[in-house]
Amino acid sequence: MSTQNHYLDLITRFGGKKVAVIGDIMLDRSLFGVTERFSAEAPIPIVDVKSKVEQLGGAANVANNLRALGETPILFSVVGDDQDGKILSKLVEEEIQGEHFIFRENNRPTTVKLRTFARDRQIARADFESREDVKKEAIEKLLIGLSSLAKDISAIVIEDYNKGLLTASFIKEILKIAKKFELKVLVDPKFDNFFVYEGVTLFKPNIKELSEATSIEISDVAHVEEAASILRKKLKTQYVMVTMGKDGILLMDENERSVTRPAFVRVVNDPAGAGDTVISVMASALMAGISPEDAMVIANYGGGAICERVGIQPITPQDLKDAICRNEKN
Repeated sequence: MSTQNHYLDLITRFGGKKVAVIGDIMLDRSLFGVTERFSAEAPIPIVDVKSKVEQLGGAANVANNLRALGETPILFSVVGDDQDGKILSKLVEEEIQGEHFIFRENNRPTTVKLRTFARDRQIARADFESREDVKKEAIEKLLIGLSSLAKDISAIVIEDYNKGLLTASFIKEILKIAKKFELKVLVDPKFDNFFVYEGVTLFKPNIKELSEATSIEISDVAHVEEAASILRKKLKTQYVMVTMGKDGILLMDENERSVTRPAFVRVVNDPAGAGDTVISVMASALMAGISPEDAMVIANYGGGAICERVGIQPITPQDLKDAICRNEKN
């Protein structure tokens, strides 16, 4: 079987699994317009807005990717008791559907990422958010929900954006449940609580996070391998996967073997959501029994395909197949 057909065949195995997605969910609001003049108030362009788009972001984007890949995602998160929270909850109902555990919290803003585009190029971003810890009552409800469904799910994907949901104590309780039910756990971390995620299946930092966590200045793949090895040993995780932007992806297993793949992007129009896509594809592939090495290749294609688009969009099996057919030899 050719390399291309090998990966195409693997993608047909995606789908049909229940997966918990735990993390910070966001509303991605994008303004699209044109710039033909500059402001008299400051040396900045004026954008004549022509349209507005509201989409699922953060952990909700991961869940939406998993839904598009044929899985049944169950979201566990918190939003603010505000208009943006209502919009975000409605989008979850309409696009992901199914059963979810999303609680509203008073005096907390829903996280919103406002991006401004001019002629399909992002020129500004504004964030509306709180990084304060979520209230204990909401965490307890989420844990009750996760415990009740744990026997029916195949994996847990944790999306940590440091917006206050994933406290150290909450993470430890999630991992206890995962261990009890022998669930795969995939983590997309941020800087806080980096070393709380001990013993997970796959830990996916980007190159900046890896460098800061290990205090290693990274300038080449050898440095990435050194830092990934240190991190993997400290976390006692099965796999560390490092997203390296234009340099692709590196995967290291528990035997210290590493594999790298170059990035496959023709034109980078908007990198937003690429990391979400990568971990979503990895989750689908691992739940289907695909090897982490093959899963990494497919996920790498998925991340590259998303970078070529503008705005946050979920990846589909057909998108993955198209990307593979463009790049892999017959």
